[in-house]
Amino acid sequence: MISVLYQTEVYRLLKSRRLKVMLALMFLPVIVYFFTHEEITEYSAKALEISFQINLSQFLINFWASVIGQLVVIILMSDLLASEIDKGTIRLLLAKPIRKSEIVFGKFFSGITAILIIFGIPYLVMQIYMVLLYKSGFEGFKVTFDDFLFALGVTTLILGSLGAVSMLLSVVLSRPLYASLASFGIVFTAQFILPQLPFFDNPERFNLSYQIGVLLKRKFTLHTGLDAYKGDPSMSALFFISVILLSLIFTLLGLYKKEFEG
Repeated sequence: MISVLYQTEVYRLLKSRRLKVMLALMFLPVIVYFFTHEEITEYSAKALEISFQINLSQFLINFWASVIGQLVVIILMSDLLASEIDKGTIRLLLAKPIRKSEIVFGKFFSGITAILIIFGIPYLVMQIYMVLLYKSGFEGFKVTFDDFLFALGVTTLILGSLGAVSMLLSVVLSRPLYASLASFGIVFTAQFILPQLPFFDNPERFNLSYQIGVLLKRKFTLHTGLDAYKGDPSMSALFFISVILLSLIFTLLGLYKKEFEG
């Protein structure tokens, strides 16, 4: 039953105008690169890999995983359950032979699929464009494909954890707008208010974009400048995985405790 719910939700998301607008927004760094890319002095797969890692990490840290990317994910994930609760259609789901855990995980994985589409397509287009630009052919595509998958995985982990928190708040607050505002308020406080307090060491670690840099440096090592991001990639990955699991568990508990009239 979870597969049916997942497929239905993914199909609904793919048809939605909101997802198309979000996808178009995520293409902005790619368009910028089209017109402002660096002068090429060496046409080789190695030069392509270095340039791809540098550009992808910079755009990821400064745009895709910055406040804009975070807001996109918050809006997307806050709507998955809250819209069902707000409209009362959650009762139709609960009346079917489907567990509440299947509802939570089906909705979450459909949201993760949407994140993969919204961010993955621009990453892939940028990769293909750079392969053509460096005239490196299939060898260049093969060399950079692992980097593409790694960057997409890091993006999904970081922003997926934010999405899981947004889903939790959407069950608590029951309305997409309230859940989005609360999620963004928490993100804003953690990233911009807490670092201003004098008793935190290395306050930059609260910034999700900074954590992207910490995770990327595990593989992106070719003159990317990511050594400036201090931290253990393994510990950061474990933290965000824990956030996802705990958020989903509490989302499920909230769904069990919530009473739906009608």
